Amino acid sequence: MKTDIPDKPTNAVWTDDQWKAVMAKGQDILVAAAAGSGKTTVLVERIIQKILDEHDPLDIDELLIVTFTNAAAAEMRHRIGKAIEEAISSRPDSHHLRKQLSLLNKAPISTLHAFCLEVIRKYYYLIDIDPGFRIADDTEAELLRDEVLDDLFETEYAKAGNDLFYRTVDTFSNDRSDDELQHLIRKLYDFSRSHPDPSAWLDKMVELYDAGDVEEVDSLPFMAAVKADIHLQLQAAKDMLEEAYGLALEPGGPAPRAENYLNDMKITDRLLAAIHGPWQGLYEEMNAWQFTRAKTCKGDAYEAELVKAADDLRKSAKKTLEGLKKDFFSRKPASFLKDMQEMRPVIAELRTLVKKFAEAYGAVKAEKGIVDFSDLEHFCLDILAEKNEDGSLTPSEVAKAYQQQFKEVLIDEFQDVNMVQETIMNLVAKGAGFDGNRFMVGDVKQSIYRFRLAEPNLFLKKYRDFDPEGRDTGLRIDLSKNFRSRKEILDGTNFIFKQIMGPKVGEMAYDSQAALVAGASYPERDHPVKVALIDQADEAIEEDISDEETLDRAELEQSQLEARYLAREIKKLIDEEQVYNPKTGTFRPIRYKDIVILMRSMAWAPTIMEELKQAGIPLYTELSTGYFDATEVSIMLSLLKVIDNPYQDIPLAVVLRSPIVGLDEEALALIRIHEKRGPYYEAVKKFIADRPDPEEEEAHEKVSRFMEKLSVWRSVARQGDLSSLIWQLYRDTQFYDFAGGLPGGKQRQANLRALYDRARQYEETSFRGLFRFLRFIERMQERGDDLGTARALSEQEDVVRLMTIHASKGLEFPVVFVAGLNRKFNMRDISQAFLLDKDFGFASKYIHPEKRITYPSLPQLAFKRKKKLEMLAEEMRVLYVALTRAKEKLYLVGTVKNLGKRLEKWGKTRRQEGWLMPDHVRAAAGTYLDWIIPSLSRHADGTVLFGDDGRVVLDDPSKWQIAVLPKEQFADIQEPEQVGEVDWQHQVKAGLPVAAESAYKAQVFERLSFRYSNEPATFRRAKQSVSELKRMHEEHDETNGTRFIPNAEKHIFDRPRFMQEKSITPAERGTAMHMVMQHIPFDAPPTYASVEALVEEMVKQELLTEEQADAIAAEQLVRFFETDIGRRILAAGRVMREMPFSLSVPAAEIYRDASLAEERVLIQGIFDCVAEEKDGLVLLDFKTDNIHGRFKGGFEEAEPVLRKRYEVQLALYSRALETILKKKVKAQYLYFFDGGHLLQIQS
Repeated sequence: MKTDIPDKPTNAVWTDDQWKAVMAKGQDILVAAAAGSGKTTVLVERIIQKILDEHDPLDIDELLIVTFTNAAAAEMRHRIGKAIEEAISSRPDSHHLRKQLSLLNKAPISTLHAFCLEVIRKYYYLIDIDPGFRIADDTEAELLRDEVLDDLFETEYAKAGNDLFYRTVDTFSNDRSDDELQHLIRKLYDFSRSHPDPSAWLDKMVELYDAGDVEEVDSLPFMAAVKADIHLQLQAAKDMLEEAYGLALEPGGPAPRAENYLNDMKITDRLLAAIHGPWQGLYEEMNAWQFTRAKTCKGDAYEAELVKAADDLRKSAKKTLEGLKKDFFSRKPASFLKDMQEMRPVIAELRTLVKKFAEAYGAVKAEKGIVDFSDLEHFCLDILAEKNEDGSLTPSEVAKAYQQQFKEVLIDEFQDVNMVQETIMNLVAKGAGFDGNRFMVGDVKQSIYRFRLAEPNLFLKKYRDFDPEGRDTGLRIDLSKNFRSRKEILDGTNFIFKQIMGPKVGEMAYDSQAALVAGASYPERDHPVKVALIDQADEAIEEDISDEETLDRAELEQSQLEARYLAREIKKLIDEEQVYNPKTGTFRPIRYKDIVILMRSMAWAPTIMEELKQAGIPLYTELSTGYFDATEVSIMLSLLKVIDNPYQDIPLAVVLRSPIVGLDEEALALIRIHEKRGPYYEAVKKFIADRPDPEEEEAHEKVSRFMEKLSVWRSVARQGDLSSLIWQLYRDTQFYDFAGGLPGGKQRQANLRALYDRARQYEETSFRGLFRFLRFIERMQERGDDLGTARALSEQEDVVRLMTIHASKGLEFPVVFVAGLNRKFNMRDISQAFLLDKDFGFASKYIHPEKRITYPSLPQLAFKRKKKLEMLAEEMRVLYVALTRAKEKLYLVGTVKNLGKRLEKWGKTRRQEGWLMPDHVRAAAGTYLDWIIPSLSRHADGTVLFGDDGRVVLDDPSKWQIAVLPKEQFADIQEPEQVGEVDWQHQVKAGLPVAAESAYKAQVFERLSFRYSNEPATFRRAKQSVSELKRMHEEHDETNGTRFIPNAEKHIFDRPRFMQEKSITPAERGTAMHMVMQHIPFDAPPTYASVEALVEEMVKQELLTEEQADAIAAEQLVRFFETDIGRRILAAGRVMREMPFSLSVPAAEIYRDASLAEERVLIQGIFDCVAEEKDGLVLLDFKTDNIHGRFKGGFEEAEPVLRKRYEVQLALYSRALETILKKKVKAQYLYFFDGGHLLQIQS
């Protein structure tokens, strides 16, 4: 190591390897972090230590931190910010730390695309790009590509004598269209963009076909891959023959045939030796071998079973050799080379077309001022690199400036980078290996994005080159401790991968460094990994049957059986099991959201959803299909097609048959009769023009109305925008509301809104118009793309999740079911007519367009084998990701069509001694179970499947619980038949009499005519204030009546408060007077000055506003205390002011309604003032009513009105006082500040 690692703090929670990863510096560092080993935490801690370093602190913007997703970048920024804040609280005087906090938001913590975008925005002038560029969305990019390709082909077709182009079209397309060639050009363009120099890669692709003499076969770049595959297959044949020889030597074995087997093995040895020589020699050996005739083995001395087993092994070996001979050696090497030479001009033309397309596409994007995602990386590369004459790249001045700025470049998820991204990182980092400053974190065993052109070999190369001690090269640190899962899960994962992952098949060895080590502390419990094999036991369905219908039926049954098993186990888990909560150190019952079902692909998702729904288990999944299949969406798209061009028969029939028009098949046929030939639209027009027959009238009216609307819609489509048209269609046809009323209406309306949103999104691009939008949708459907009927799911929802293994990467769940383990691997990419490889270029079958013949070419055979091994390695990594998502419980579920036969095949490895299974066995796998079950054949717990005889049992701590479940356990659950429903339908069909009334009639009527027994109570309030009651009982006299006053119209907008007049309402004035009365001290008679001082103090304390203070009539308050009642209050022993109360009163009494006899009402109010005298209580209520302004005759005229108005209120007050305080109210008064009048109310 270049630098010494400081001692780990005594209270640190880090392991030694983690601490090393946090503190090591001065050279390139590769951290190979196993699943759940806390790699992101280590990365964040390293950044924080760099910032907090007391001797050599860095600024946060001196580190370039590259993550793979925006979410990861945001999470990292948040964690770093939190750590800086914590450090500031312990070192508040640190100027450096405060500076980091301000730099954090601009710090380069982002995805690589975001970093590239920033570089381009900063240095756009170096590559001649419009600085106002925007990033095109996928929709727009696809449409542009289509247009550019169409234009390019149009131009090429128009050229005179362009024979090579025509030949290329004939070679790579069928006789109907040139779509396949267009698709190939697109694919080649995308693939080349994952290379730092796309043009050089395309040239290299043609060089591959510059084949010369026969001797040159061996120098072809892909021959090493071909020979490796042949070696693998020959070794397989030899192993089979050795096994057959072993059987021949057993008691009862076919002993006479031992000689045959030895001769056969000599053949395989000769062939294996020939592989290391020239191809011509291997060709000659391959065409010379011949198996000898098998000696007879008849009689009781030989066990028929052993004889058959040995014979089958020999036949398999022979079949393997014959297969190799047929593929590679049935033609002379010169013939292969001749094919390649003949294909060269076509391949060269293909390259030219891709380059022309790239140039034209680039020009169109530049003209529109847009870039796509792959452009970001390449433009960034153009800015950061200068190309030498030999094609190598050196850092530009900009790159050197970045090298000076960034003291360290940190890359997360390094296993998922591609060649371009790696080149960019190299350009901004200083040095390499021993003198580098890159810190790379990743786990190659979790590299599962090869389909996105990620390059795991970049990681593997560094892993092999770097040294654990960092001597003369980069430093490699392995983090193998897993802090996520129980030991049983890690042991199980290790047990399988130690047997299946190797350098030849699997791309890396699963050694002690790669193995997972338990780091999480779970309490001891028995948690074996559970394997469930559901036996379909269907003799009719053989493994290699090709009848589509039978296969589909078997597939459907498989998905149903597994779904039912899942439902059963999930119910059991919810009812009986618990999971551990490490934060509290306690167990808790399992919830639905603790459970995830992982699948390789979502093909079975609809079946699983349906079965779990029937079992009452809430399930959530993001389906990426089903949008265009939704009836409501297909109807709307058909309507749009008709608006665009009504001469399309099927869309027109769809719309006429749909609820929008509402014709039936009969009516559609009637329309056709009016014009039997030509487009259906002509028949519709003729139908409208003709006089309708009586039976056609209804259809005639419907179609006429539709055609009128259609002409309006067509003119709107020509003039307006697309999204407005779609919304107008929803309104005019009322289809949106109609869809909402159907079952699942919410989802249907969401789908229709999504169509509108999609149209809006489309219009934000540089495209316009209905035709182009429909063309784009058609292209999507042709390519098999679909929009999922997406729904949002909050983390809090308690539901089981169903997701792909890819989607689960980076997540963890207490309980994981990995289902569909016996589904075949997707071999579509390998069996395609055209294959692409980043190292070797392009391969296709040999195609002769004139003779219309095609057969495999040498490059295609080579690529196919290389791709297969790459695919198998990727599938192993996908399985690794699936198994390492589980924290506590792991279930592996597979359905096997014929378990007996499969177990025979799987059990062939059970006698093998070494840990790693033979390469050819692992390479022959077609499903995950082909790896898992042979692994278990050598485990002590494999007895359930393989018995105990002649099995090698590997010494391993893992625990397995294997169950074989017959499909009868999951037979169809019979739903109780709805007898009544079915009966009347049958009776109607049979024309029998049906009862006119249902047996439920009385019950239905009783329920629908139900009336609530306490109905009057529902119209009355259960709680009333005293003021409300006063209003209820008031007689509406002219002084208090509001009933006949028209409501003054309120202006809609209030002016801002500072512009309003500072006036105060009478009610507010009353409140202010009460407030002052509440606070006046009673220790001495108040004076004018003391009241003024009190009001001022209350304004200071914000008990009154300035406006309220101005409205206080101090003289009125002083005058009150000069009256008799005022003096009595001052003299009273105890005075209670502004006292709230609640009192329960019979409702019948308040509302004067006898039907409310049993109900009670809660009355609430506030006593203004209660004085306690020796012989009882005196109740006093203050009023600020305007008397002299409203009553011409003054108080004499007002007295009867006011008495009537307030007597109910005071009576309730008195009653409340007497009930609550249990004391007699001897007098009750009203005091009116306006005029200083006192009014005694008799109780």
